[in-house]
Amino acid sequence: MRSTIFLSYPSALAGTAARIELALKAEGFAVFCDRSALPPGESFDGRIRAAINDSDLFVFLITPESVAPGRYTLTELTFAEQKWAHPSGHVLPVMAEATPKEAIPAYLRAVTFLTPHGDLVAEVAAEAARLTAPWWRRILEPKRLLPALIALALVAVAAWLGLPTYLERRQQHAEAAALVEKSSSLANAGDYANAWKLIEQAIAVAPASRVVFEAQERLAMELLRSAGLTYSSAGRAYYEDLVTRMLPVLARGTSGAQGERLGNLRAHMGWAEYLRGGVAGARGMDPLEHYRAALEADPANVYANAMWGFERLRHRGSLSDHDEARQHFAAALATGRERDYVRTLQVSALLQTYTNVWVDDFERQREALRVVNAMRAENEARPDRWGPDRFRSKVWSIYHFGFVAGDGEEQLLSALPPAEHLAIFRWLFPEEGLAPDRGGPPLFDYLCVRAQVEEYGGDRAAALATYRRLAGEFADRKTGGGRAARNIERAEAAVRRLGG
Repeated sequence: MRSTIFLSYPSALAGTAARIELALKAEGFAVFCDRSALPPGESFDGRIRAAINDSDLFVFLITPESVAPGRYTLTELTFAEQKWAHPSGHVLPVMAEATPKEAIPAYLRAVTFLTPHGDLVAEVAAEAARLTAPWWRRILEPKRLLPALIALALVAVAAWLGLPTYLERRQQHAEAAALVEKSSSLANAGDYANAWKLIEQAIAVAPASRVVFEAQERLAMELLRSAGLTYSSAGRAYYEDLVTRMLPVLARGTSGAQGERLGNLRAHMGWAEYLRGGVAGARGMDPLEHYRAALEADPANVYANAMWGFERLRHRGSLSDHDEARQHFAAALATGRERDYVRTLQVSALLQTYTNVWVDDFERQREALRVVNAMRAENEARPDRWGPDRFRSKVWSIYHFGFVAGDGEEQLLSALPPAEHLAIFRWLFPEEGLAPDRGGPPLFDYLCVRAQVEEYGGDRAAALATYRRLAGEFADRKTGGGRAARNIERAEAAVRRLGG
C-alpha cells in the first residue's frame, strides 16, 4: 500500500511545492498539496483536516512566511498536532528558507529539521522515503547498520559478563525469600526468638534486599506489640534489650517511607519508647511525639490511634484524658483493622494489667465491662484464648477480685443493665471454654461469679441451678473457713431464697 504525504507550504513556494509533489509521486507516494482545488467555505477546513488524518507523513516547508501569525500553514500544523501528539516519525520540518529559530513553533522544534545542502526537492523525497520505510529497512541502512551491530554486540557482551552475577543474586533472593517465609510461620506460632534468627540469616544471604528489610520491620513491630501486653520474668533488662534491638530496625525503615508504612513504623517507635520508659523505667523520648508523627503521615493509622489512647488511659488522669483516649480508640476501631489488638489495648489500659499490676479502681473496671459489652453488641469476634497476656484473663480479673476475692459485686454488676451484664458474661465466659489448663479460672471461682450474674440478670432458674451445683459439688469447702466457706454459705442462702 502506498504511503500518503501531506505537503504544507506558503503560497510563495507554490512552484517548489509542485516540483516536490512530482518527485514524491515518482517515489510511489500519494501526495496532497494543491489547496486551490478545494471549494471555499466551511468544508475547506474539514477537507484539510481529513486529508491530514489520512496521511502517513506531514511535510512542512519552513519559511518566515509559513510560520508568520495568521498563515493557514499554521492551521494545518495544528491539525497535524491534533493527530500526532509528538511529531517524531510523523512530521518532517524542512528549512526551505532561513527562519529565526524562535519564530518556529515548538511542535516543529521537537524534532530535527531537514536542512538541505544540495537540491531541496531531491533531499525531501529521499528523507520522506526513509521516514516511511519499514523499521527493519531503516536499521539496515549502511549508516545505521554498523552502529546498531556494535550496540548489539556490546549488549550481548554485557549480558554474558553479567549473567553469573545475575544468577547468583537470583539464587540469593530465592534463599532469602524461603527464610522469610519460614520466619513468618514461626512468628505466627509465637516462636519469635527463632523467627528473628531466620530473618537475620536472610539479611546475611541478601544484605540489600528490600523484601527482607520490610519483613524484619514487620517482625520487629509484632515483637514490640506482643511484649507490650505481657510480663516477662526477666524484668527491666528484657524490655531494655528488646527496645535497643528493635528501634534501629524501625528507624532504618523510616528513611524514604511514606503513608501507612511510615505511620506504622513511627507508631511502633512510640510503643518502644513506652516500653523503655513506662515498663523498663529508663529515660527515652515521649511516645506521643512518635504517635503525632505517625498520624501526620497516616491520619487513620490504627496503631498510632490505639497506642495514643492507651498512653492517655493508662495513667490515672482527669476525665479529659479519658475523653481524648476514647476519641483515639474510636478512630482506631473505625478502620475495621486489628480490632482484637485495639480492644486488648483499651481494656489493658483501663485495668493496667500489662505488667501484672492491678488497679483497685471500680470505675475503670466498670468502664472495661462497658467496652466488652460494646464488643458483644457490635458482633465483634469473641476472644477465646486464656493466659496471662490474653484478653479474657484480663476481664476475668475484674470478676475474680470483685466477686471471689473481694466485695465489689454490687458496684461491678451495676455497670450495665441486668440483661446486658448477663449477656456479656455468657458471651465471654461459656463454661465449655474455661480450659483451666490454659490459664482459665477454676470451676469453683467461675460458678461463684456466674450464679450472682445470673441472679442479677433475672434468670432465676439458671441462678438457682448454679447455686445448687456450687453448694453440692464444693460442700467440703465450707469447713475450710475463709472466703471459700463464705461463698458456699452465700450459695446455700441463695438456694433457700430462690427455691422458696
